[in-house]
Amino acid sequence: MDRKFFFFRREIESPTSASFSDTGVGVSTIAIPSENLTFITSELGKVRFTFKDCNGFDEAALEEGESLLKTTITVSCRQGEEASLIEEIVNFMSRKTPKNIMKFDVVSSESTFREVIVEDVNDILPAISSAPVKTTNKQPSVGGQEREFQNTIAEIFFNELPVIDYNHENLVQTHNTPNTSWKNSGTAGLDHNLSQQSGATRTQLASGGDDTLTKPSVSIGSTNAFNLDNVFEIKQDYTIYVAVNLNGQVGSADYGIGALYGDLGGGGFGFGAVPSDNGKFDAGNTMRQSRNIFAVRHSKTDSAALASSTILTGYPAFVDTTSTEDGTKSFAFPDVDPDAKGYDANHVFIIRRDILGNMFLHNRNGDIIGKLPAKTLEIDPDLTNSSDFRTDGDLVLGSIGEVGGAESTKRVQLYRFGVINSDIGASEAANLAARLYSVYGGKRSKLTGTSTKSTKSTSRVATSTRISY
Repeated sequence: MDRKFFFFRREIESPTSASFSDTGVGVSTIAIPSENLTFITSELGKVRFTFKDCNGFDEAALEEGESLLKTTITVSCRQGEEASLIEEIVNFMSRKTPKNIMKFDVVSSESTFREVIVEDVNDILPAISSAPVKTTNKQPSVGGQEREFQNTIAEIFFNELPVIDYNHENLVQTHNTPNTSWKNSGTAGLDHNLSQQSGATRTQLASGGDDTLTKPSVSIGSTNAFNLDNVFEIKQDYTIYVAVNLNGQVGSADYGIGALYGDLGGGGFGFGAVPSDNGKFDAGNTMRQSRNIFAVRHSKTDSAALASSTILTGYPAFVDTTSTEDGTKSFAFPDVDPDAKGYDANHVFIIRRDILGNMFLHNRNGDIIGKLPAKTLEIDPDLTNSSDFRTDGDLVLGSIGEVGGAESTKRVQLYRFGVINSDIGASEAANLAARLYSVYGGKRSKLTGTSTKSTKSTSRVATSTRISY
């Protein structure tokens, strides 16, 4: 009998495509010979394939109590037809067939089997382990107690330690008390502590009446802001992580996350809004009116932190996060229905720039919800400071809660903000999002309301079109 293969394709190949992923994020296409299948299991609306010899390692030097998980690929199917799908697959493998490929293709919405659903990037979830787990609980292994101790900051384990880390443990622990400073726990040290720039930057606790808060947080935005004692700069690839509560004034028509961080010159900022049509901040607070937006503009040179004449002035690169174009997951934020039963005000966002200048936004599930294609001087030497949609330039971090001394976001509750001095990749970004959400996540427990369903947009704001207000 001819050799048969499983063919799984969940997204169009891109610069973020990877060969390993513990969560499925980053793997675009994979083909596996059928003889590597060890077993198939089912759950409601899904079947899971488990394969041997598919993790890319010939040998693995493991510590005592560690295991390397077999590769699993989970595929969506019609509810009630899980067993039928498994039977059809076994029959296909057991008989001579005109074609020897079992296709599961989200990109073309095609499958060899009628029971399969391949409509969304999350209809195929490959888990190809790149790191061992603890055999007892299947949780990722951190490589021994010494490494776990050395690489853990405020309840979060990092495979690569951050250079900047402002976390809940370094906030004043009393409700409604101002924070005049916020210590940096990252490797860049105390030179990059935060100092209160405006407002009261008060600690908010769940005991103060907001039952969506899970940890001590600080009020940022609406005139509450910090400045770094010394600006922090990165020229190439980087990763930013944010844990934030967006309960606040989420029902307000003009509420968006806005520009959470930026430089002191008013040029560089990120990540949840775009300014007015001319690319500049204005008195209309258009920054904080943007919902479902991933937008970033960097600074041009080191001096951009202080001199507005040296900053990039073109319209920022941006994209709408509510479509599934380019294999991204549709995701809306802030939640427009705070009375919904499943309302979850706690979010994690991971912002990455890779070495080529491509940018990615991950949500609390680890899904990539926005991509900004690279537009850099290396690709196009004719670019100028005023060119639109650039993704290059320096990350110059000077403030949180404002940009260039101007209010750039409405009130949010910030649990944590950090920077890693490299692109950690799609798989590790998804893992980090899961670790952060395990600490800062959690839905409101007392809610009994019902959700108001809305139709999500499937159109994406092109990065060659400006947003006008």
